[in-house]
Amino acid sequence: MKFLLSILYIIFLISVSYSSYAKCNFNCSKEKKTTSLVFEHNSKFNEKHLNLSSKTLGDDLGFGHKWETGMRRNLKNWNISIVNSKENLARLGSKFLKFETREGYCSSTHGKSGWNDCKKGRNRAELASLWKSELKPNKIFWQFLSFKIPSSIQQKKGVKTSIWQIHSGTRQPSWMIKFTKNSGLLIQNLTAFPPEQKVIIERDNLFDKWHDVIIKANLSKKPNGSFSLWVNGKKKFNYEGISRQSTAKRDPIHFGIYNTGSMYGGQNNDGKDLGNIVVLFDEIRVGDSCKDLKLEDFKYKCTALN
Repeated sequence: MKFLLSILYIIFLISVSYSSYAKCNFNCSKEKKTTSLVFEHNSKFNEKHLNLSSKTLGDDLGFGHKWETGMRRNLKNWNISIVNSKENLARLGSKFLKFETREGYCSSTHGKSGWNDCKKGRNRAELASLWKSELKPNKIFWQFLSFKIPSSIQQKKGVKTSIWQIHSGTRQPSWMIKFTKNSGLLIQNLTAFPPEQKVIIERDNLFDKWHDVIIKANLSKKPNGSFSLWVNGKKKFNYEGISRQSTAKRDPIHFGIYNTGSMYGGQNNDGKDLGNIVVLFDEIRVGDSCKDLKLEDFKYKCTALN
């Protein structure tokens, strides 16, 4: 009898531990309103591909660009989902995207790189520019996006969380928007040596509210490149010079969550100690001009962006 009770107690402890290890962090009581994006499952590689008819998000979530899932193998339905809210929780309209990463979960790819987040101290839930639909270098592009980070997220010391990047290089991005456990939101220029970064939203103003980001950039390996960024209608960053990695062959936009821990020692392998992160996105718009973004929907004027 004592042996049986001991076994039951161990099972109980394991179940409690597991449920706390990968718990939901936002909108948990309303999960019935949260639905997965339309995915196509590749059973051979255990991958999930975004399978929208036109590879676009739909007018209620954004326009002007085509997307696909990044790092697909072992991707869970809750990693990327659409929340259909009737409580005016979206930035505009009734839907928004929910990205989530949980401790103990990670993904990989079977592609040429053979990259495996689980063995590199990382995990992520991202959408990226559809192959051959990436940004064109040496040409100005504009982007608008809204995001919200719930204060209920659980960040870990030493972990960097990116929510947006242009991954031009073979080893690292050209540009990244990120934050850590103790920082505000940063824009990082990785084309500079050493890399430069600047706070664009202070930490005490970062959480539990929608923030609007407008980007105007010309990605170039020459000094005529540029990158400007506005937050909630106010200019926060301006740069002129080389704005594209020297090794770049493609310039895909990535947005969502990308957590970076340590590649050494294995302390962050298999999603361990990377925190439980949720980031919401809405109105992901890309265009060739400011006018293409239809900023009047948010009461911004292109003429005021200077």
